[in-house]
Amino acid sequence: MPNEELRIPQHVAIIVDGNRRWARQRLMPASVGHKAGFDRLQEITRYAVGDRGVKVLSLYVFSTENFSRDAKEVGYLMDLFANNFRTIAEEMNERGCQVLFSGRREGLQQRVLDAMDYMMDLTKDNKKGIVNFCLNYGSRAELTDAVRAIADEVQKGTLTPEQIDEKTIESHLYRDLPPVDLMIRTSGEERLSNFLLWQCAYAEFYFTPVLFPDFNKQCFDKALEEYNHRDRRMGGNTKK
Repeated sequence: MPNEELRIPQHVAIIVDGNRRWARQRLMPASVGHKAGFDRLQEITRYAVGDRGVKVLSLYVFSTENFSRDAKEVGYLMDLFANNFRTIAEEMNERGCQVLFSGRREGLQQRVLDAMDYMMDLTKDNKKGIVNFCLNYGSRAELTDAVRAIADEVQKGTLTPEQIDEKTIESHLYRDLPPVDLMIRTSGEERLSNFLLWQCAYAEFYFTPVLFPDFNKQCFDKALEEYNHRDRRMGGNTKK
């Protein structure tokens, strides 16, 4: 399908997976795979939002469960985030894109939080697109935190149970963003792994065996082409 005819999804989410396997295949330490994955992350972010016109790009870069990994590996990832996030922020700022983070701040090192806050403050007024990094994120944690916040409002009398609807829940999620249109997972795994469960209610799923450090622009375009072949009925009649 010619590129000019492609229907571009408004919100694309990517489960960044396969960095460690990529390194293992090359008999290298996991840190090398994570660095290669981060470099690819910068390229795909630039391409999807800056060149392809995706309005919202959500990236699953570190889950709440990832803290159970080896402490040395987790420490390297935190170093990677703290030292390299600013570069992405400056590029996204030049392109007029906003950077957001979704996830719990508790448990993250201060230098990582400082880099996150710098990125969000630098780009807060930008309107051309959104890059949403999901860091220390888990969808069950997000929904739990949302329910707690809603319950607190009910207890204070600022909200009644009868007023609670889907919009109420969405407004209490970490970020009030459009629903996911296209969910991509690299590395061959075919599951959501606790990522954006609410937001993916009607998302199209695209699973590829390509490990994330090898997931280049052509791979992203292939996912877009597949998305264009899907019949998105959203519970209603076919559009074809």
